[in-house]
Amino acid sequence: MQMNATRREFIACGSAAAAASLFAAEPEKTKAKFSAWDEVPLGKTGIRTSRLGFGTGVSAHNRSSGIIRRNGREGAVKLIRAAYERGIRFFDTADSYGTHDVIREALAPFPRSSYTICTKYWYQRGGIPEADHTDVETSVNRFLRELGTDYIDILQIHCVSQEDWPTALQPHMDGLERCKKAGKIRAHGCSFHGGSSLPKAPETKWLDVAHVQINPFGRKMGLHPDRALEIVRKLRASGRGIVGMKVLGEGSLAKEGRIDKSISWVLQNAAADVLDIGFLNLEEIDDIVRRIASVDKLQ
Repeated sequence: MQMNATRREFIACGSAAAAASLFAAEPEKTKAKFSAWDEVPLGKTGIRTSRLGFGTGVSAHNRSSGIIRRNGREGAVKLIRAAYERGIRFFDTADSYGTHDVIREALAPFPRSSYTICTKYWYQRGGIPEADHTDVETSVNRFLRELGTDYIDILQIHCVSQEDWPTALQPHMDGLERCKKAGKIRAHGCSFHGGSSLPKAPETKWLDVAHVQINPFGRKMGLHPDRALEIVRKLRASGRGIVGMKVLGEGSLAKEGRIDKSISWVLQNAAADVLDIGFLNLEEIDDIVRRIASVDKLQ
């Protein structure tokens, strides 16, 4: 090796080597990932909760739900409690699911302010055992007792499908507004089904949080995914919270191997704040948590 280099040459070589070393040592930038445990805001409601939600209405009707039929009441309580312990903070129920008391018992050990309850008021004939539904305020008072809470975070009108809902359902909307002013609920809204009702949502100021059917394949949806996404973006722009349902097409996308594509599409398009997914066991929860964690956040 030649040892008689000039001082200027030595310094130049050393500087170049240092720069090369610094460049080589620079760590490769990794893309940020989504997480099931990300804390997300629901529009302008002031409610913040986990990105992944637990839906208790698996094949539910007339106060009977698959989560109880499959696991028994005690097993359903243990599953919901384990979901909380894993990090889920959004729990979705409804009068027609028959899971209010299960949620009450499952979440009893935890601070009430640490989780979000979303339930729904059934306004139609059929769907619940009673021949005639009661008025909103009487129903809300019953929900509070069944859930063992002083307030409900989100209370929605369930299964809204008609185009004229902003006028046809005004008495129910007024009742929920009175409950909100009384501090019994924090936010109100609708769960939208079919293709006729959702387009009216952005123009209806009363709406705080929308439950929306959303996936990239149009499965169990009333609208084309592009049209649904267009409406969701209008809702988000006006400060409404979005809870995404049918993200897995009621399980049909799992059978087709399309879970990852659906979840990534929903997340990367900001098509929902919360992914409301029905679970029957812990393995399903852990599987979805892993899949969400594999999705890149777009820059």
